[in-house]
Amino acid sequence: MPPAAALKALLPPDVDLDGQLRHEAAREVWIGVVWGRLGRGDHAWAYFDQVRQPELQPWIGAERGRLLRELGQHREAEAIEGEALTRADDPVDAAMLRISLAADAVGIGDVTTATSRLRAARAAVAHLPDGPRAARQRLRLCWVSVEVAWLRDDPPPREGLPVWDDGFEAPWFPPDHAAGSTFHAAKGLLFGGAVRADPRLLDAAAREAPPALLWAVHLARADAGRPDARRAAQEVRASIVTSPASVPDLPR
Repeated sequence: MPPAAALKALLPPDVDLDGQLRHEAAREVWIGVVWGRLGRGDHAWAYFDQVRQPELQPWIGAERGRLLRELGQHREAEAIEGEALTRADDPVDAAMLRISLAADAVGIGDVTTATSRLRAARAAVAHLPDGPRAARQRLRLCWVSVEVAWLRDDPPPREGLPVWDDGFEAPWFPPDHAAGSTFHAAKGLLFGGAVRADPRLLDAAAREAPPALLWAVHLARADAGRPDARRAAQEVRASIVTSPASVPDLPR
């Protein structure tokens, strides 16, 4: 099991491992999600592999794809997520996978595919019944919309991104963040800092981010001129244990 503090920080507030979940086997999936965000792809994969329920496989496919995409393996992620989408009966799982596939196209550099997949993801998210699961997909849609805009050389959208509140000397988060974990907060701060060119948001992201995301946060901080951020990124990347599906010669 991950440390109790990590479970508290990295599970969304509506998820209780000892309470009612969408399926009893979802407990293993959520534990795998937390391990993945802690940078332990090996433990995450092991928990995912325990789950045999067909209705949870599309969600697991999305989580496996995320672990690969975070290390730059977009084509490998795309293959898993594309197959998972064909089996996704749950509308939130389907929307999640459509967002992920748009992100894969961004990583591959395919502008046309990224644009069309983002359009499909927006339509899927727009039709979700409101609730915490939908709110988290709206956050993800916001981040991928920024990525697609960058790929297209368009001005990135700012709606849904945190902003620095000068009155409180702290970030302000849009309402959907209430449904997220510290991972969602950190990723929102990462995109908010990059889009708004505000290093204060990036520094806040570094204080919140778990290892799987901290690598990217420090790279963004390095681009913003923060001293020693690139060395910190290298140290975090070296600590990440990849999943069994990851190629062994990823650059560190």
